[in-house]
Amino acid sequence: MLKSIFLAFGAASAVAQTQPAPGGCTTNSFTFPSWFVHNFTTNPAKYQAHYTLVNRATNYTLSVGCQGQDGTYYTCLASGPRYAMTFGGAVEPKATIAIVHVSEFWYCDDRQTPKADAARQSVRQAYDGLKFEASGNATVALVCNGDVCKSSNPVDLVKGSLSEPVAITPAYAEGPPGHKSPGCGALSKTPKWTLGTIIFINETGDGSSAIQSQSIQFQVTNEATGHVVGCLNYFLAGPGEDPRIQINCGGGTDRKSRYNIRTGTVFYPRSWKFEINETWYCDDVDSAKPVSITGTGSTTLPLNCDTGSTTTYCQADGVPVQGQVLSKTALAPYSIEDPIPTADGCTISSVLSPSWAFSNFELDKSTGDDVSSAAISFNLHLNTQNSLFDFPVFVYHDDVKLGDAETWYPGSFGAGEQPLAPKTASFRYHDKTQEIAIKMDWVCIDIDPEHPVQFSGVAPTKLPQLECEETDYGLARCVSAQGYKWNSPVSNVTWKSLEAGSV
Repeated sequence: MLKSIFLAFGAASAVAQTQPAPGGCTTNSFTFPSWFVHNFTTNPAKYQAHYTLVNRATNYTLSVGCQGQDGTYYTCLASGPRYAMTFGGAVEPKATIAIVHVSEFWYCDDRQTPKADAARQSVRQAYDGLKFEASGNATVALVCNGDVCKSSNPVDLVKGSLSEPVAITPAYAEGPPGHKSPGCGALSKTPKWTLGTIIFINETGDGSSAIQSQSIQFQVTNEATGHVVGCLNYFLAGPGEDPRIQINCGGGTDRKSRYNIRTGTVFYPRSWKFEINETWYCDDVDSAKPVSITGTGSTTLPLNCDTGSTTTYCQADGVPVQGQVLSKTALAPYSIEDPIPTADGCTISSVLSPSWAFSNFELDKSTGDDVSSAAISFNLHLNTQNSLFDFPVFVYHDDVKLGDAETWYPGSFGAGEQPLAPKTASFRYHDKTQEIAIKMDWVCIDIDPEHPVQFSGVAPTKLPQLECEETDYGLARCVSAQGYKWNSPVSNVTWKSLEAGSV
């Protein structure tokens, strides 16, 4: 029966062009596991549905056919050049909508890591690399004509939650300010801005105690998005000059968003002419059809001024600036709230090839031949490509038995430190071989703050050459070279999900 569905619907399934997601398979799978549903079509009278599915991480396409025994639930199967057997899905038809359920697993082989190598040994060549598994659902709005109903959009988005290799639901970006504001797209056809709290100060100077300078500050509100930026600049213009002064503006950006509003303004201090050029984004009507809009406008500021002996103080408020559209560009479907695939942070580094950086090792003990214990301390930080994790954690224990290489000593952290990486740490020290092993738990929340993942493992390492000296207090102190760092891979890594809000 499902084969006949593929034949009946397949010829009409031309997939709309969508831009491949940036980043590689592994990065995208962690960042936004999701699918595009193209050309969703259903025939309620025959309990059938069909659509084309595109995995946004792998960019592989499957043709999906669904069949039900009644009008409440359709089971779906897929056909395609790769991974058809890794798909599972269903459709719940309603009067004016259909709920599309997607479940799929896939493999990414763009990273040469120990984890990926282990996966290659356990699966056949067709399924090569690190395994990901995700599921999700989306509501598709239908438009019906006779017996056939189609999605009101050429493409719909199904956001997924990962269950492998870790159980997380990646957080999407908020997107540029105001992109969902009601009327954003319509109001952008005739751009308008409002300038508020304008203050222009002209210091003529007196040649001795006061120097010549000018400054201007104001706020700009885009009437389509409601977004407000603050602008400020100091400059110097001679008498009679009317230079083109660029004013710095900023505010309201989202570092995780792929798109951010860009505002440029210009002020002419003698003629009081003002110009603006701004790029903003709208998808208030349809998230599948986001647009980037660049507009420009100009006006002469109606400043009210008070002049003193050396200072002219001018102000205005609520000044409208009418504009026009310079360009309007269609963006990839649903891309406004896509997070940016970034350098490997805590989660990805911990899954693929975790290692810890050691530094500032110090051993303090009494002098003499019968010394049996010492205080040991060192710094640790998780190696990632993301600078947010470059801050080391101070770990110490003040009573380590030098002749005991088997006991694990609980590590204490520096005063006031409540680190996620590591969350707990214990170590054992072999005095004769100058080896130390760290057993630790650490928590990652960089991809999904609501669902922490705790990793555990052991990092054994050989200490570098230590520099030893006797201190004024009758102690022998041995330390690693100042500023020297060395890395230790983590072995036997395991992980588990923690309760939401537990970190």
